[in-house]
Amino acid sequence: MSAEVLVQVDERVLVVTLNRPAKKNAITASMYGALAAAMTDADRRDDIQAVLLKGAAGNFTSGNDIGMFVDAPDGAHRGSRANDFLLGMTALRKPVVACVCGHAVGIGATVLLHCDYVVASDDARIRFPFVDLGLCPEFASTLLLQHVVGRNKATEWLLLGAPIPAAEAHLAGLVNRVVPVAMVGEEALSVAKRLATKPREALLATRSLIRESTDQLVQARLQREGTVFDALRRSREAQDIFQHFLQREPAMASSRG
Repeated sequence: MSAEVLVQVDERVLVVTLNRPAKKNAITASMYGALAAAMTDADRRDDIQAVLLKGAAGNFTSGNDIGMFVDAPDGAHRGSRANDFLLGMTALRKPVVACVCGHAVGIGATVLLHCDYVVASDDARIRFPFVDLGLCPEFASTLLLQHVVGRNKATEWLLLGAPIPAAEAHLAGLVNRVVPVAMVGEEALSVAKRLATKPREALLATRSLIRESTDQLVQARLQREGTVFDALRRSREAQDIFQHFLQREPAMASSRG
């Protein structure tokens, strides 16, 4: 496992921590590889019954490292380690709890749609910045977000890309619970451990039934979004945005896709 993705077992919970605090836990290709491996490991291990996904040092994640998008080859998104993680998350049979604080941007926002319970700190800010980066949203978020929060709110969040306070995300249904920042880690782990004590077959069967109606739609949307994402990423417009972003001061770099 990468030092930038920490994995440990706490009772029957696999705790996966994004650990790149100097970049607000922006995710690189190698980190995606480690995340994909963690999801595969969690799925196959009999001693793991739930996954907790969190970030280090006061942030969930500021999204993809923009350097991944600059001059990448055709089809890079669909064939990348990022895609391996997307597929690993959607194939995972066990419940996932997200512990969200600080920045939850881009993939840090869309991954929440694939989690079973989201605990956010009162300082959390969730953002879908894809259009501002010259891209389209990913991780089947163009399908799932409107199912969770309604079409009008999903359109607002995906097109305008403004930061969404934790309280608003909770009211809309994207977040299950908002707690003070000092309590968020403890609360999220507590929920994951409660899930991990449930009767195994009943837990997995119920989760599968909940997701059954959208599973095929999600896989089709992942492919469709991937095609559009790659085409937009290669555009001159998007490449100019990426270059401008990379030239900005590091303190400004909190709006990754």
